Amino acid sequence: MDLLVVGGGGREHAIIKKLKENPVVETIYALPGNGGIAADAVCVPQISATDIGAIVDFAVSHAVGFAVVAPDDPLALGCVDALHAAGIPCFGPDARAARIESSKVFAKDLMKKYHIPTARYEVFDTSAAALAYLKTASFPIVIKADGLALGKGVLISRSYEEAEDAVRTMMEDRAFGDSGSRVVIEEFLTGPEVSVLAFTDGTAIAPMVSSMDHKRAGDGDTGPNTGGMGTVAPNPCYTEDIARVCMDTIFLPTLAAMRAESCPFKGCLYFGLMLTPDGPKVIEYNCRFGDPETQVVLP
Repeated sequence: MDLLVVGGGGREHAIIKKLKENPVVETIYALPGNGGIAADAVCVPQISATDIGAIVDFAVSHAVGFAVVAPDDPLALGCVDALHAAGIPCFGPDARAARIESSKVFAKDLMKKYHIPTARYEVFDTSAAALAYLKTASFPIVIKADGLALGKGVLISRSYEEAEDAVRTMMEDRAFGDSGSRVVIEEFLTGPEVSVLAFTDGTAIAPMVSSMDHKRAGDGDTGPNTGGMGTVAPNPCYTEDIARVCMDTIFLPTLAAMRAESCPFKGCLYFGLMLTPDGPKVIEYNCRFGDPETQVVLP
């Protein structure tokens, strides 16, 4: 069987190396791939990960037997929907389910409605409303762009001045484009962070080994958030007892919530958690294999 993997980074290389262990796999195509991936797959650099039409045409013309859509952007754009419509079996959520990452507002409202533990929050569509709210807020506080921002759309503000700058940067200067047209402002939580990637068919769930990534750019967890500065696995803070609590209060309830909203999640669901003094809470969901976590979890 020939496979197709959409994406071109370290995460995709880790996925491809794992897929190669299956004896039924013959050729793996990486769209677009990269120089490192070329050692393990046939790269197609002329097709970007967001060119959905070209990806589908390639999969059909090359009789691909199975596809894996790894990055968030093509998932949010409906790459899985388009591949399925063309008769290509595919791993990953459809566009409606991918909203659990592509819209912070959707994810937070889902957790609120279905009583999944997370930080308290408010949603704002204008900078004026957001700034008025901040005048009554306590700090530090977390400001998140609603849409996808390459892991950089979360700003921790320790004063009103920092928060004002964050809101204006997102909503007025449009530093993250349309992704910052709405913002979520939420309480600042404390505790160790845990990343758990899990396979799911929408009902059953099989978590992989836990991990911990380092997001802040500077030493001592200072500086702005990045897409990830490095990762360790397993996470030493994630005990068996905590894992059971997360399964009962977060993992299974999230899948049930998505089914109840008529958008069951199928693929790899990433739970970004914080182990607070009040118990585990969700910081974020990702609708795919996390990067860089995948590079230590899959091996």
